[in-house]
Amino acid sequence: MDFVSDARFVHTSHWDIELYRNLTSSAPLRTLSLLGVPMLWSTFKLEASDRDLFEYSSASLATFGHDATALGNILVRIALEGKTASAAAVLQALLAFSSLHRYGLQPQAVELKIAALRSLAGGSAAPSLGAKETIQHAATGMLLCSFEVHQSSCSSNEWMGFLSGVETVINASSIKALLQLGSDVVFLLDWVHYHDVLARFSLLYWEREGTPELPSTPTNFFDSQISILQRPIFSILNLLSEACAAMSSSVIPTETSDSMDDHKGFLVVTDWRIRTIPMPKITDDDNDVLDDATLVIHLYQLATLVFLNRMSEGVIDQPIRTQQYIDKAFDILPRLRFCKQQFPIHVIGCEARTDEQRAVVLDVIARTERMSCSRSFNYCKRILQAVWAQDDLREGNNISYPDMLTSVISHCVIVPAFV
Repeated sequence: MDFVSDARFVHTSHWDIELYRNLTSSAPLRTLSLLGVPMLWSTFKLEASDRDLFEYSSASLATFGHDATALGNILVRIALEGKTASAAAVLQALLAFSSLHRYGLQPQAVELKIAALRSLAGGSAAPSLGAKETIQHAATGMLLCSFEVHQSSCSSNEWMGFLSGVETVINASSIKALLQLGSDVVFLLDWVHYHDVLARFSLLYWEREGTPELPSTPTNFFDSQISILQRPIFSILNLLSEACAAMSSSVIPTETSDSMDDHKGFLVVTDWRIRTIPMPKITDDDNDVLDDATLVIHLYQLATLVFLNRMSEGVIDQPIRTQQYIDKAFDILPRLRFCKQQFPIHVIGCEARTDEQRAVVLDVIARTERMSCSRSFNYCKRILQAVWAQDDLREGNNISYPDMLTSVISHCVIVPAFV
């Protein structure tokens, strides 16, 4: 009689085993090496013209709900607005990002980044910034932030600092004065808001000394009356932001606290609000050709629901509904030609339990990375591999979802960006 073994391979490294021991042991944690992604440096010397580089700058910018090429055109207009140090900083940052995207990390890209920082410092010499200078500083900061997250390597550790600087400059300004400059400003504010929400998501899992901090941003800068995002996308980002704030360790009440009922009620209502966002319709027919943007909006909604429910296990427990969200997400993934947004890939990818599901996630990433406008998924893939290893190792052990992700992400060299 033939017997089929229940044994299976678990794809792990020594690092994964040590992390698992730390998660399951009550003893003091051993110091583990940090999860890093190598920096790829090119020594090729470039002589590309500014005009040539402009063509490659826009489509690869990380956005959600806005056309990246339109954003690139706006940044060009901001860069060409005047002959001041602030305007020069935008132009140099745009060229730096363009050079990085087209040729990888090489001397020209670094030199342009340094030039942008010098011009930015020169433009900050005035006692106060006018509305136009504020927008130019914000555009420069966001381009430098994009420069850092584009490669997503262990050397890209300044992205959150640039984002924080952008928000500080915006906070010091008047929204009324900024809006008088035209609709380009709203486009830029939406871009900042998107990065802010995803940065706060990353910080939920980051427990290391010297944790970066983001300034509080007045709600009137990212109001539904101002934003020109599609309503479903604005609602998803707004509710994801609220969920991240509610999940912060500094605001979660203890189980015996009088405010626990209020906290639970808020999470239940937030779950309902996310579920009931009016969404563009999709069908279950695989032959129905839908644009990827519509599918990604649905995937983003499902990922936000999964995140909320996983992080609030023990407070709101609805495993059947959560599994339905996950199943729907895995139905969408094979239908996508690409997905440049890394948040839903990360959240849904962490739910991949079988090799087949993991292959589906990696296939979407591979299809996306083949696009010339894609940024690196290296850190996203490395985190998923570590999470999958822990998921395989923890079978039978009750390691919580937040603890596992916090342990994995806190061992990254940099705060990962899931934009």
